[in-house]
Amino acid sequence: MTDPADADGIRPRHRIGIAAIVQWLSVIASVAFVGWILATQAEELRAVFTLDLRLFALISVSAIATFVTNGVELQVLARRFDSHVPYRDTVLLGLMVSALNYLPMKAGTVINGLIMRSRHGVRLADFAALTAGSTVIHLWVGAVSAGAFLLAETREPGLAWSLVLVPTLMVGALVIWGRLRDEGRYAEHGKRMVRLLGRAVDGMGEIFGDGRLLLVEVAINFALVMLASMRMALAFEALSLAVPFGSAVVATALSIIAARLSVIPGALGFKEGGAAVGSGAVGIAPGVGLAASVIDRAVTLVWLLLLGVPATYYLLRVTGIHLSLSGRVVSSEGGGPQ
Repeated sequence: MTDPADADGIRPRHRIGIAAIVQWLSVIASVAFVGWILATQAEELRAVFTLDLRLFALISVSAIATFVTNGVELQVLARRFDSHVPYRDTVLLGLMVSALNYLPMKAGTVINGLIMRSRHGVRLADFAALTAGSTVIHLWVGAVSAGAFLLAETREPGLAWSLVLVPTLMVGALVIWGRLRDEGRYAEHGKRMVRLLGRAVDGMGEIFGDGRLLLVEVAINFALVMLASMRMALAFEALSLAVPFGSAVVATALSIIAARLSVIPGALGFKEGGAAVGSGAVGIAPGVGLAASVIDRAVTLVWLLLLGVPATYYLLRVTGIHLSLSGRVVSSEGGGPQ
């Protein structure tokens, strides 16, 4: 392991510092843009805003159920890499990731990888593989769900078929590759970075080459998409708008795609923008879709503050891992999860 204070570690940290500043500036710009959109429709939104205790409670239950389901997924994926992580730990880790990913450089994901390595023996390359695999499957399930509901409602057929076919063909190719891959091809390579990337690629192959694991992952991620769609439908109701559940699924799926592809902390602005685009596709005013996504985020943030922050404090204290390591893992390990 390279000493973080040596000359080789300075330049990567310098680049990371610049990237963090750029991300913070992007956050400010995104929040300002969302705020400007909401401000232009402030009177209309205030007139229909009806977030009562019942709706707050229902959105909260869905958010907490999502945290619980995330814990199940992490446990399932870690087991594939021969690590039996207690369910309590996976839930705490999920809460920590959701809270810390509002910081630059995917701080929650990186710290999660470091804790999984030090506490549960999961190599960083394997953790990168399970993170990437989970993301691909989540995007696939979300896209196909949105496309299926659009087809059922005979809306935007071009978009609908694209959402169903393009991700499915890509995942199909990954499944075929996962079953036919040449495992360990770069295990003896002279360069450490190549060996790390080779192990991560092998890990992806293990996920997509395991049919049973893939079915379990699809079921878990379908549940996650449905829970998020439930929150979106309730958020629309908080704006005095009763929408078909399928429409909420489309708005949610587009917000998921935008959020997962975003490099901005917390996907601020991207998630809301995706919801606006998805809402427009099903005949709902984009501004209303954006506002509904803001309501969903606001309620979820309440629980991240109440549960995620204490979970983060506890995990960092018991593991002795400092938050600043999230900006140094690349230089100290030669590569890490993104």
